[in-house]
Amino acid sequence: MPMSYASDRGTQPIEQVGSVFRLRAIRSHEYLPARAEEQAYYVLLSVAVRQDLPYERMPLNLCLVLDRSTSMSGVRLQAVREGVQYIVDHISSDDVLSIVVFNDRAEVLLSSQRNTDRARVRAIVSTIQPAGGTELLQGLGAGIREVMRGKSERSLNHLILLTDGHTYGDEQGCLEMAKWAGQNHIGMTLMGLGEDWNEALLDQMAALSGGRSIYIDSPRKVVEAFGQIVNLLSGAASRQSQLHITLGPSVTLHEMFQITPEIQRVLVVSTERGHAAELGLLGRDSGRELLMEFRVRDLKPGVQMIASLDVELVAPGGIVSGQLCREQITLNVEGFSLEAPDAPLISSSKIPTAIPNALTRVVLFKMHERAIADLEAGRIDAATQRLETMASRLAAIGETELARVAMLEAGQLAHTGMLSPEGRKKIHYGTRALSLTSRGKDHD
Repeated sequence: MPMSYASDRGTQPIEQVGSVFRLRAIRSHEYLPARAEEQAYYVLLSVAVRQDLPYERMPLNLCLVLDRSTSMSGVRLQAVREGVQYIVDHISSDDVLSIVVFNDRAEVLLSSQRNTDRARVRAIVSTIQPAGGTELLQGLGAGIREVMRGKSERSLNHLILLTDGHTYGDEQGCLEMAKWAGQNHIGMTLMGLGEDWNEALLDQMAALSGGRSIYIDSPRKVVEAFGQIVNLLSGAASRQSQLHITLGPSVTLHEMFQITPEIQRVLVVSTERGHAAELGLLGRDSGRELLMEFRVRDLKPGVQMIASLDVELVAPGGIVSGQLCREQITLNVEGFSLEAPDAPLISSSKIPTAIPNALTRVVLFKMHERAIADLEAGRIDAATQRLETMASRLAAIGETELARVAMLEAGQLAHTGMLSPEGRKKIHYGTRALSLTSRGKDHD
């Protein structure tokens, strides 16, 4: 049997002249047997921005949309004031900033403007007084209008929304506005503070806008969360990046998950070129790792084309810059039968450790999804059992605190038929963050 395969080169970073990206593809198998039946084949694709190229920072067009309902009183509102001041201190004079507060209605505290006067912002934010309820759509609409006022061809347009409460009756309007924002290159970061807010709604809004939702369990973490988002935006190389996938014959893409910076399903859509997925913002410190599961069948001896992967940049102005980096995924197919006495053993020990590491996290993510689906369908026993299994598997990979929460919530669910608001969010966001907290660095 030959010991060298074309797919080996995928473990080395791929760079192309003129490309701002570096790609690295890790394959699950060096070879597969020739057979008609369907077989699974995994690729872990790393997409990073090259550190050695000149880089021009895009001016930010940023709107802060802040909940000022009654529940935001005290330390929560003070933490938000400090977070706003952090942002003002860390943006440039070319950046556009606006601030909207909302409860039952919205108010523009600072209209879109450059050269933000720090002392003025501090004075404005100090006047915020908590009162009323929470109507998310009011704040969201006012915030998007401010972003549109500050928009330019070169700007990176983004809205940060922070809330600590449930909105009532306007969920569909929020989803429609988030979708519109995404279509118009306005990203969103949706922050939930405390336990009494709707994580499912914020997740859906984030997905529709190409942004993300964040759980902040304590007011003392607000400044840190604001700082992370501003640093991410300031280091962005593009508004948006896209992955285009052209499949080989007898190959289907079963599913795709983002592994880093956090685990989530990746929406893959059909295009004239094949398939495409949005990767969102990519910057010097904000790459992506994607786990793709391909299904291959009717394999014949020789080199099999699995897929061509193209990463493209959406530059300021929404212009697609053309192909910037391409990775060809090929597979050696050996002409042997698995039943033959001299057939080589395809051992899991030969699979690069990064693949099972990623799969372990994806399995836990899916297990959580199914537990919540069982709970919402009234299948309490099934949901409880899944949480108990999750707890055992989390403990096995060293996630002792998240395992403890999952086991406690399983007990809570068995006795009351409900999860606690805090536990539900800790498990929801904890399973998404497994790639950050416990993922191995071994990419052999």
